[in-house]
Amino acid sequence: MKLFTLLTAAASLLIVSACASTPVPTDERVVVASPSDSSVQPGLVYVSPEAAKVFTLRDIETEINERGFLAVRVFGKTAELSALKWAFFGDINYDFCYSFRWFDADGELMPFESVETPRSTIPGDPIRFVGHAPGEECRNFALILSMASEKPSAVNGGDDDEQAAEAAADEAETEYKEAVEEAETAAGESYVVPSLREENVSGDKNDVKVIGVSDKGDSSN
Repeated sequence: MKLFTLLTAAASLLIVSACASTPVPTDERVVVASPSDSSVQPGLVYVSPEAAKVFTLRDIETEINERGFLAVRVFGKTAELSALKWAFFGDINYDFCYSFRWFDADGELMPFESVETPRSTIPGDPIRFVGHAPGEECRNFALILSMASEKPSAVNGGDDDEQAAEAAADEAETEYKEAVEEAETAAGESYVVPSLREENVSGDKNDVKVIGVSDKGDSSN
């Protein structure tokens, strides 16, 4: 009976801790949100509500490297796994997904494509996110951080995305073949192969008229 009571209490505690509200960050550089590009502001680290439960910002370093490009290093620490969670889940990893946005000296968002990158670490370990600006005009940044589990299609390669890509490739190949066939048909209708003189196709060298200047000179003279 006591064992059942302890297990019930442990399960209840685990549920309560899992459903606990997202911690409010004390660092003014951290915003708990999953923003759109239009709402991103320079100099901030945007952390999704799920990622905020296990990630704490420690420091940010920026420098202009020898090529004149902005380099950024964002340091953080992940939450340690409690004994209770370890008893239920065992050894786990924290799988993040991050991307950088780049801004010019006036704080305007630059039109560079953002690439989401996976990053994994074990609970309680420090973690670092590094970004290099794609252009000299980039002078500020924003980091977008979330858990990989929040983006299954982008990180894990969902079946739907794979099937859609295959369908698009097949469609493009079909369109290409149709275009080639139409072009060949149009070329065949507009170009008529000239008929050859009978003497040029007999196969007998004596029947072939040689056109050119004789090595012995012009016989007309």
